[in-house]
Amino acid sequence: MSRDDAFLFEAAPYHDMRAPAKSPGRGRWKAWLLLLPAAGLVVAGLLVPLAATVVTSLTGKGGLDAYRDVVNDAQVRTALRNNADWLGLALVVCALGLGLAWLARGVGPRLRRLLVVALTLPTVTSPLTAGVIFRMIFAPDPGLGTVNALLPEPVLFTGRGWIWLVLGLAFAWQWTGLAFLVFHVGLANLPEDLLRVAGAFGAGPLRRLRAVTAPALFPTAAVALLIVLTAAARVFDLVLVGAPGSVQPEVDVAGLLWWRRRTVLGDERAAALAVLLTVTAVAVALVVLGRLRQDWPHAERPWRWPPQPAPGGPRGPRRTAAGAGDARWPRRVAAGAVTGLWAFPFVVLLLTSFRSPDAVATSGWWTGGYGAGSYGEALDGGFFADALWATAQRGLLAALLVVVPAVMAAYALTHAALPRRARRAATAAAVVLAVLPPQALAAPLGWALGGVLGSTLALSPVHAALLLPLGVLLLRNAFMSVPRPPVTRPVAPRRTARRSALARVVGEAAPAVATVAVLSFVLVWNDLVVSLLLNWPAADQAPLTMRQASRYFTTSAGELAAQGVLMTAVPAVLLLVTGGWLVRGLTQGVRR
Repeated sequence: MSRDDAFLFEAAPYHDMRAPAKSPGRGRWKAWLLLLPAAGLVVAGLLVPLAATVVTSLTGKGGLDAYRDVVNDAQVRTALRNNADWLGLALVVCALGLGLAWLARGVGPRLRRLLVVALTLPTVTSPLTAGVIFRMIFAPDPGLGTVNALLPEPVLFTGRGWIWLVLGLAFAWQWTGLAFLVFHVGLANLPEDLLRVAGAFGAGPLRRLRAVTAPALFPTAAVALLIVLTAAARVFDLVLVGAPGSVQPEVDVAGLLWWRRRTVLGDERAAALAVLLTVTAVAVALVVLGRLRQDWPHAERPWRWPPQPAPGGPRGPRRTAAGAGDARWPRRVAAGAVTGLWAFPFVVLLLTSFRSPDAVATSGWWTGGYGAGSYGEALDGGFFADALWATAQRGLLAALLVVVPAVMAAYALTHAALPRRARRAATAAAVVLAVLPPQALAAPLGWALGGVLGSTLALSPVHAALLLPLGVLLLRNAFMSVPRPPVTRPVAPRRTARRSALARVVGEAAPAVATVAVLSFVLVWNDLVVSLLLNWPAADQAPLTMRQASRYFTTSAGELAAQGVLMTAVPAVLLLVTGGWLVRGLTQGVRR
């Protein structure tokens, strides 16, 4: 940011609800006790296995020779370059979300509601299902693939070069909605004074966006940016299912290459590759760490689902009815087109699932042949239904193991009497650990857990350890938006007052607590990586069952479509039922 832009941003008024550096709340040792459950889970589930991986990578005969061999491997270099490309795409996705949020400000409430639902539903869809959908849409046979059916000349979209377009569109379809939602709420809560003062300084639309809007939104959007960048750094199942085997070497990423070549590489070189993948992920975390170290202020405006822009907000004075209609119709047309584009993959998945398996394998979804045969095949024998139930059990336990210690840790980082340096160090650690790849933990955890890996709930603590840092960050954001009461009641017993303070914070940030619980459940429900690394070949989880079917993609397309619908239905229902709470919880703490 230039000096003039920095002055312009600071000159614009905004409310600062940051908590004071010192607090008369809990004593420091009790604040440390609040951190203890989260610290114990993180140490046992993340830090100890990571340390074991680092030690393994250095215990070979040549010390650093394992790293030298890995870096000199052409396939590894290609995979690492591909990882960098995915990170660049994540930034583009976030920028696209900001653009769509800007577009949504000028459309009517009904169209805005449709746009929000269409954009956010893919966020709770598993990357495995997204890969299946887009591989169907871009199938090279014009009789099967929707896009090729519309083209005069067929294009081999699943071949070399073009496959990047398919995978990139699938990733953008899945994650743009998260960035859009956060930016949409942030724009709706930008105060009128902020942009009015910028206009008084002579700033045009582009300069206001660069110097005022973007800096004001970034502290809140940091967690969303972290989630999207983490998804890009950990991309695995989308490439595994979305790309045919013939082009896998071209689009391989480091995590997927580690899984494929772990045995061939040997313990030392496999550990070295996992450490390099971790370093890449940590570099991603540093992008947002500076902003996350700030204390995020409070937004007081009530929320609705979907979020609505405030009257007289950043759009400025209200136009006349005719002028407003003339100015808004291009936005409405564009918003309608985006809504249709984002809903179309779901339409393809749903219609394909209601066709017979033979019809799906030989013709496109638009040719008929509808029936429930694919669902019959997917549920035949009850194995997939049992896998869904086992996955739900694992998700529920993992969500519980995340929420309880995350609430305690977030309270300690915001309303307890921890030293400022300790709060900053803990926040920085949470950011770094939130992007930790499971490959860095898989070998030590597999050895430590041993024979219990085949049980339904054995991996729930592993999932919880991986998700806990993100949960702490989300709750920290929300808890920071709850101001401390100026006066503590002297008539209440000390223990009661402390419990009341914690209960008050949790009560006011209840949407964020619910968001962490739902988000944890959905991420475990959709997870393939941890199950594949630690629970294979025991396919007692629904994503593992889909992965097995995807190995015979052409003949199993109908079954995959039915399984994808069933896998998507649960998180979609959760999103639609708890949407208002999730919006408030994910965006609580927006700068106002």
